[in-house]
Amino acid sequence: MTDQDFIHKTDCRICGGADFVKILDLGEMPPANSFLEKEDLDKPEKKFPLVVYFCKNCGLLQLLGVVSPDILFSNYDYLTSASKPLVEHFIKMAQELAGKFIKSKDDLVVEIGGNDAVLLESIKDKCRVLNIEPARNVAESSRQKGVETIDEFFSKKIAGDIFKKYGSAKIVVANNVMAHIDDIKDVFEGVKNLINEDGVFIFEVHWVGNLIGDGGFDQIYHEHLCYFSLTVLKNLVEQFGLKIFDVQLTPIHGESLRVFVGKNFKVLDSVNEFLEKERVSGLDKEETFLKFFEKVEKNKEKLKDLLLKLKQEGKRVVGYGAPAKGNTLLNYFGINGDILDFLTDTTPLKQGMYSPGMRIPVYHPEKLNEIKPDYILLLAWNYADAILEKEKELRNQGVKFIIPVPEAKIV
Repeated sequence: MTDQDFIHKTDCRICGGADFVKILDLGEMPPANSFLEKEDLDKPEKKFPLVVYFCKNCGLLQLLGVVSPDILFSNYDYLTSASKPLVEHFIKMAQELAGKFIKSKDDLVVEIGGNDAVLLESIKDKCRVLNIEPARNVAESSRQKGVETIDEFFSKKIAGDIFKKYGSAKIVVANNVMAHIDDIKDVFEGVKNLINEDGVFIFEVHWVGNLIGDGGFDQIYHEHLCYFSLTVLKNLVEQFGLKIFDVQLTPIHGESLRVFVGKNFKVLDSVNEFLEKERVSGLDKEETFLKFFEKVEKNKEKLKDLLLKLKQEGKRVVGYGAPAKGNTLLNYFGINGDILDFLTDTTPLKQGMYSPGMRIPVYHPEKLNEIKPDYILLLAWNYADAILEKEKELRNQGVKFIIPVPEAKIV
């Protein structure tokens, strides 16, 4: 590990404070999306500390250890289009936003970290679209869909370049991206300069209230530097003369905030109502987050005991999905190939690879029909309802699913 690969910050990304409480130390782990080729199995993996801190000044839950974005994102094994629930979610979102905010085919929609352009492709006939996607392999997939794409990290400078070439944006959108960005203030400065006076910045982030409420600690990995509440986001946005005028709670990734930011919009009641909900939930208090750590440790013991008992009984257990969150869980709980025979995933880029850290082989989901397991650990638990419905034939054949969080249970 070199100084260029990893840095440890000493100040908060939002308020600049330096008074932190350590909430959860997950040890050293490889990046959650750094899947291995077979020929890499005899080589050491790069591993980095994964420790979560609470800022006592502003309440932001965050990682202070930062892995170089070049390691995490230059070549990326995650495609939005491989997840049917995500595709449906983003297409619906795109249509709603276009219907509400797009007035002309000349209006520009810019997506930060738009992956393989599922959202933008669905509205490219209604307006001008531009994807800012730093992962070169994913950016190429975006271009193949007819979406103009810049393979750079969004920044104030890139925003200036976009403004010069394309003009101001009516909508800037960023889904499951804001948590990935170390210099979050630079991004907001860029967005402020890019949107026009009636423009809107709409982004989705996993809500920290859901993370600690459901014990979904596996949302924590090196790519996710920040875990946001609306309270923290309000303080951040107002530093740039912007305001949050609406907020919605969506069921994606457990629960996510969809936040609407602009310059001249009337603030709706939804904002103050949600801020009060967070206050009552204690999301501004370190004690709330320390209790979360206790919940994680209790579930770790319960799930590991369950899996070991099943293996001792001679049961075949496999994993469903190879998401980043699943790799956090597998590595922290120490669930390796002695416990799970294999993983399945719908993402073609992951099939034929091995999971980071635990090095469990990943196959196409059809493998479940070839080798029928007794139990399936549902690592993609955030899509549990859709997956259980999709795999009802397996369930009818007696295959049981294990939901790992917030508390391990068999369904």
